[in-house]
Amino acid sequence: MANVKIPTSFNIELEFETANILVRFLAWIIDLLIRIAFGIAIYVTFSRMHLAGNTATVMYILFCALPISLYYLLFEITMNGQSPGKMMLGIKVRSLNGSKPSISQHLIRWLFRLLEAPWGIFFLNGAVPIITMIRSRYDQRLGDVVAGTIVVNTKNKTSIQDTIYRDMSSLNYEPHFPQILRLSDRDMNKIKTLMDQAIKSGNQDLIARVAERVKEVLGIETEMGHFQFLETVLNDYNYYTTR
Repeated sequence: MANVKIPTSFNIELEFETANILVRFLAWIIDLLIRIAFGIAIYVTFSRMHLAGNTATVMYILFCALPISLYYLLFEITMNGQSPGKMMLGIKVRSLNGSKPSISQHLIRWLFRLLEAPWGIFFLNGAVPIITMIRSRYDQRLGDVVAGTIVVNTKNKTSIQDTIYRDMSSLNYEPHFPQILRLSDRDMNKIKTLMDQAIKSGNQDLIARVAERVKEVLGIETEMGHFQFLETVLNDYNYYTTR
């Protein structure tokens, strides 16, 4: 198990604890059992239907073999980097920059998973991910290395919520205030700190004063509420500085 520090565009390092080989193996076992149970359920269902030979083959391919083959790809895309096994063990796939992996990264991991499958030629392919993870500094299997991803524990040491970092990569976000780039990382961190203090203490006056000060400095006029405005400011800053 290793710690990886991922730099963000705000001069803040987010520290994650990588998932070691044992935890990842246990997650794989859980996912394997789920796939086996699914396959058995489909087999029993179709057996009771007494389908003809060719029809049965097509049905098994469409409703059993194909879903099982796409298991990791579909779940990790739709569940934010987690399969059911990963979710139960509290681990997830992240990009090396700390953001949510792209579709192409998930696809690369999935394709290499097929190559690394333990039922490969002469049953030797199962050794590939094990050897790669042992040799990797961040416990990456070959698919992770090529895709530029890591598998981390979900409880990272530095919470993203404690910083101004917002992952905007998966959102069709439209920024509102281009003037925000006149502020520095230090300015934005100060705004976030004051917002957190105001929320914790329920001090609406502090939020209002911070919002009005930002509007004054940047020459912004808006009908947004004070809190909504500051949230938009943070999101806009993330959007512009990560593009």
